[in-house]
Order: sequence, then C-alpha cells, then structure tokens
Amino acid sequence: MAIKASLRAYDQNKPATQLSSLKAILKFLQKVEKKPSDIRARRLQTSNIVVKKFITKVKGGLELMVACGFERENIGEKKEQLVMKEVNRDRVQLGISLVQKKLDDIKLGVVSDPFPAATAKKVRCACGFWGSQDQEGLCSICYKKKYGAVRSTELSQQDIKRVASTAKKLDWKRKLKKASTKLKALHRFCLGVREESRLIQKNKKRCFHCNKKVGYLGIECRCLFVFCDKHRIPHSHNCKFDYKRLHQSLIKKDNNVVRHSKINKIE
Repeated sequence: MAIKASLRAYDQNKPATQLSSLKAILKFLQKVEKKPSDIRARRLQTSNIVVKKFITKVKGGLELMVACGFERENIGEKKEQLVMKEVNRDRVQLGISLVQKKLDDIKLGVVSDPFPAATAKKVRCACGFWGSQDQEGLCSICYKKKYGAVRSTELSQQDIKRVASTAKKLDWKRKLKKASTKLKALHRFCLGVREESRLIQKNKKRCFHCNKKVGYLGIECRCLFVFCDKHRIPHSHNCKFDYKRLHQSLIKKDNNVVRHSKINKIE
C-alpha cells in the first residue's frame, strides 16, 4: 500500500520533524473529512510556508499526501499545488487513523510500521538511544541501572564513553549553577542590600512601586528594582539600600590614613 511505504519513509527524519509534519498532515486530512465539499480545504499551495516546511521538505511528506488522495497539479510556469479532486472518505479516514497511530508510536518512543509485520519492531529507549525487546525496550545502560549495577568491564566502549560524557555534562551544569548563586549573593552583599529587600522582581518592564508599564526605559535603583521616572528617587519608593554603609566604604577607600610611624626604622 502507498500509505504504508510513505509512512516507512518517515523513519529517515528526526522524531521532532516527524511529529510536526504528521500533525500538519493530520490537520489537513481532518479538514477534508469534516468539510469534503469545501474546495479550500482540498487545495494546498506548495509555496505556502506550512506546506513547504512540514510536507515538501520532509522525506515522505509528498508521498503521504498523494497516497491519501491529493494530486500534484501545475498552475503556472513555476507554481504547483496539491489538489484532492474527488473525496474518497474511506481513503481519508484510513489515512487519518494510520497517521494518528504513527504519531502515538513516535510519542511513546516506538518506531514501528503502522501495519503488523513479521519483523521485530525497533524500540527507542527513554534516554534517546535504541533499545531491545529482549530488555523490555531499554538500552543496555538503562537496563543495567534498573536491574542492578554491573562492573565497568561488562560495558562496551561506546557505553562507557556515553556515561562519562553525560556525567561530565551534568557536573558542569551543577558547578555553574552553584557559582552563579554565589556571585549573586556576593553582589548583593557588596551593594549593601538589606535582608528585607531581597525580593526578586520578575517583571522588570513595570515599576516595582506603582506597577506602571515602563518597558525598556525603566530606571534600576541600587536596591536592584526597576522604577518609573516618578518613583526613581530613593525616598519615593522607600529604598532599602544602605547608602550610609556605601559612603563609609568609599570614604575608607579614598581617604587613606596618613600618620607617622611610632618607631623609627634603623637602616
């Protein structure tokens, strides 16, 4: 069957591409099924962005549309469209059911033929690698994690590299998150922000005091909140920033103590 061959061709695409393309085709077929007399639902311009991205540029997309009843028709020198001249309800309903089944299989991680076959089905593990039916659809690493730890000598070289790269990536993210938290805390401490003002302003496009929309023209105070031009002055929004401590640190830094040493050095 033509629909069978076109759906098998979809396995050459990435899972995300398959999902987006099949959803678009399913939507077109459902429109035809709902309104078979509507010529607009049965005519698709190949120059359309949705048709070009999710059908013509996807392997097996055009073949699937033709198998479901659409025909390719030239309407100019360089223009083309897909038209369903006669609506075959049985054919459209079959296409909808098979596309829906293919979508469900992709979401579950099972890459299989929509028709029953004698060959074994390929199964994709939750981690993204191919699994085996003998191991309950899991890859070797996930299977060993689920049913007990194994020695590293029992793992293949490819599995060892994959586990090491994954652990290194997770460790890098954890260290980066920890370092960013420390930098934020140090920044607030150096600015002298008190404990009462350690709130987070999620929407910095509005004034924190009166909630007026300021967009990108908001003024950020030393207390790390954004205000409008009316409430930008510290006393107008009851600023919690410790200006006294800031000026004391500046004076201490700029005015070094000048005094004679109490003991004369012997040279």
